[in-house]
Amino acid sequence: MHKTAVTVTVVTLVLGVFGSFFRWLQLSNAFEPETGCVIPGHATSTIFLLYCVLVAVLICAVTFFFSRRFTCEKSAVILCSESVIPTVIAWVLGIIFVLVSVAMLFTAHHVKYPLLQRILGAFGILAGFCFPFLIGKSDRVGSVGQAASALVTLFYCFWLIFSYRFHSEDPVVWGYCIEILAIAFSATSFYYVAAFHFGAGRGFRALAATQLAVFFNLCTIFESRSTAALAMFAVTAVMLLLIEYLLLVSLSELRSS
Repeated sequence: MHKTAVTVTVVTLVLGVFGSFFRWLQLSNAFEPETGCVIPGHATSTIFLLYCVLVAVLICAVTFFFSRRFTCEKSAVILCSESVIPTVIAWVLGIIFVLVSVAMLFTAHHVKYPLLQRILGAFGILAGFCFPFLIGKSDRVGSVGQAASALVTLFYCFWLIFSYRFHSEDPVVWGYCIEILAIAFSATSFYYVAAFHFGAGRGFRALAATQLAVFFNLCTIFESRSTAALAMFAVTAVMLLLIEYLLLVSLSELRSS
């Protein structure tokens, strides 16, 4: 199953890379240079929209396939691994996330809502340190994992509020809707991750939400956002790819046992 898990995870990554390419085409061609408004009926917008729908259907089909073949554990054991590699990767990603959050914290005076961004940066520092405690050895399952997963979920919920507030006066929905979807699906994915730590996990819902979150986070690569914000999306995508891999491996191991 490790081979299948790697294959499905890589496919998710490739789908996201192609999604970022189609989004780049749209951003480069489907907006008026002078006003920034969307050109109605432009081919690149239609292609990108159809591709997003196709990916969503494919992800739902993959999730349905696994739900028919494998059972699912409801506790955080499903996110555990005997290897130290996932934990090391999570620590590296967490440290990068902390550094990016610090940068966002100290550049807040350049943005429209400096107070909200400072809160987001401070919240992001805490969330980054929590990343390693979402996965790892079985001895991490407990109150620490519960607190860490809850805090990370709350961070993405706050980020969603901040992003919506930041773009609330922007009439061009196409300009920020992918960012909103990326954060929303990330919050949903980490919510399902938190559910495992509280003994109420839903593996296949978590798998679908995680794959969609990875896809939309990768689609934000060419957005006109700050470097710190884009780095947050990138780290989130890699972290969720790691979680997706652990979910896929665990689904098979639980079945075979």
